[in-house]
Amino acid sequence: MTKQAQNYREVKREANVGERIKIVNPQCAYGYGEGDEGTVLQVEGSGVFVDINGNRCGVFHREYVVLEPVISADTPDTSEALASAFTQFIRDNADTIRAILGDASNVTKPEPAALTRVAVIEKARADVAELERIGRDVDSRLPEPSPFHSKFYGVKFYVNREKHVVTAVITYRDGSAVRARGIAKAAPDDVFHAEIGKAIALRRALGLTVPSEYTDAPKPTEKLANMLIRCVSGETRKLTDNAADFNVRNCSMIHSWNGRNGTVIDDTDVDYSVVTEGAAA
Repeated sequence: MTKQAQNYREVKREANVGERIKIVNPQCAYGYGEGDEGTVLQVEGSGVFVDINGNRCGVFHREYVVLEPVISADTPDTSEALASAFTQFIRDNADTIRAILGDASNVTKPEPAALTRVAVIEKARADVAELERIGRDVDSRLPEPSPFHSKFYGVKFYVNREKHVVTAVITYRDGSAVRARGIAKAAPDDVFHAEIGKAIALRRALGLTVPSEYTDAPKPTEKLANMLIRCVSGETRKLTDNAADFNVRNCSMIHSWNGRNGTVIDDTDVDYSVVTEGAAA
């Protein structure tokens, strides 16, 4: 059986790693010429590195077009054929499948376990570290919708604990000009944590989706040492001990303090690793 030749259309846009390009406007032309084709190995801000005839060539974006595969009308629809074969398999083996699964009405899909606050904080901290790493790594890229997809960038954070606001400022690695800002502000009834705020602000600055785990993070389930508490009098104090030792040290007037009704407003300084280790012991 003869393999059908693949057809391509020429599209003027920036290429991605793995795509084929064709040289149409050679300028540097070191190791390549007009009409040469190659596969993209690496993407940079101003151009790409391409394998052309076994050579690694640097090509500016303005020098090439992308070759996008074109599916012709007589190309077999393999996805439809695969779906048809699977459907037939189910029909042929229906009794065996029912015996294995049992009564389908009794099969329930388990709900995914909700992340604890500690898990959300750790996820946010790891997320920030990874996004910062990508900004200085020549071999890593952000998802393509991000305006910083193929850029080197640096991040600075500004945390305002009093106003419960975190700002992420993005600059290019070779300059100090601000390229983007992202802001995360805790809702009045939420509990502020700087690490979660950093993850939200950084993702917004980079043009990335913010996971719902960050915006809907569960609140602390107990009062712990180093939490900031808003007393019933309106003043804010830091707990010096865990919930078992609410006393006059935590608010200026004992009659204004009700340890059970005081509201947690910030748990950034809580060492949850100590708490979880204690619980495990």
